[in-house]
Amino acid sequence: MALDEAAIGAAGNGTPSPAQDSGSRPRIAAPDEMTRVTVLQRVRRTVGIVTPLGWAVAVSMVLAWLIGWRLGWEEFMLIATASAVVLVAALAFTFGRMDLVVEIEVDPQRVVVGQRSAGRMLVANPGQRRTLASRMELEVGSGAAEFDVPGLAGGAEHEELFVLPTERRAVIPVGPATTVRGDPLGLLRRTASWTEPVPLFVHPRTVALGHLGAGLLRDLEGQPTTDLSPSDIAFHALREYEAGDDRRFIHWMTTARVGELMVRQFTDTRRAHLALVLDGIRSDYGTTEGDIPDHCEQFELAVSIAGSLGVRALSDEQEVSLMACGRQVPVVSGPTMLDRLAGVELGRTRTSLVNQVQDLINDVSGVSLAMVITGSETPIADIRAAMVRFPVDVRTVAIRVEPGAMTGFRPVGDTLVLTVASLDELGHLMWAVTQQ
Repeated sequence: MALDEAAIGAAGNGTPSPAQDSGSRPRIAAPDEMTRVTVLQRVRRTVGIVTPLGWAVAVSMVLAWLIGWRLGWEEFMLIATASAVVLVAALAFTFGRMDLVVEIEVDPQRVVVGQRSAGRMLVANPGQRRTLASRMELEVGSGAAEFDVPGLAGGAEHEELFVLPTERRAVIPVGPATTVRGDPLGLLRRTASWTEPVPLFVHPRTVALGHLGAGLLRDLEGQPTTDLSPSDIAFHALREYEAGDDRRFIHWMTTARVGELMVRQFTDTRRAHLALVLDGIRSDYGTTEGDIPDHCEQFELAVSIAGSLGVRALSDEQEVSLMACGRQVPVVSGPTMLDRLAGVELGRTRTSLVNQVQDLINDVSGVSLAMVITGSETPIADIRAAMVRFPVDVRTVAIRVEPGAMTGFRPVGDTLVLTVASLDELGHLMWAVTQQ
């Protein structure tokens, strides 16, 4: 209602000038037109409170009245009269306004699959008059919970506690909270929303991993490794001069003291930029559109692996780029990355694995370690074709999830292909990969 009044005020007090009518400026609706729009909106809201059952009763009332009037049958006139009385009585249940303050809290707002999360709904009456008892509907994901709110005196509050479902990875919107007023027969239904949805993030399960290891690109801001280098910034020790050493790194003070040429030895520092690609093709995980639309064990394992790798890399202060189900995911921190992974869905993309990898390569640069996570049905040829898209100096690892299979890895060209049967085995496999 306030929006309509503001729009009317913005339209001015008179009709638009000829210059405005000529099309040189945006057309502003006249007050009469805005009034018609407002009336239509009110009519639409009024008609919207009638339920399908209410429409059935109304149509029956009209038909019974027409038949009774045309044929003179009193029975049909009685049916029409009774229907009218019922509709008028139902209308009385929708009258009046409620002045409430409703708050929704979710604690904790981020949980791992299976962990407990509780919600709290607080309904308060900020006015002085007592409110009538009402029914509150709270949307939770695709379902809804109903609560009976008693009449509240001025300044009184009513609290409802509830447990939220966390059995599966998801982003669950909790809310809005909506009051429902209607008759006992369900002919009319008037609703009013009081809150915005509050998201509950059910993160995938993750496991702690060891250091993933730096890549092959050296960078001044990278991490020191155990590999020795003749030139870098991470000083390691002094050693005797050998033919071919760069004379710029001779340490003259030590040379003068020991009487032999001594040069500085450095440890290699490598830039660590992890590129993760989480395959989102349904057929790669052995499912089709009609099989399991809401849950796939292989895909859930793949999401958990992606989350574990990303969290480990971020804890090592490495840069992470993530392509999940055909969409690049902004990675700022571990929790925000898991927030995004909580909402990824299998089958959202029909882009091939090769094209998913290519899309990531087109958007990022400086990758040193690339990992592609896919399902058990992905052909090795497709994996090889995807991994060769990365530059030759990028270390590539492909992970195939296959519950119940033999865990292990094997080289396919320059790529290590891992087979992971369970999340608990990921740590041992990744340790083996870093030793290669």
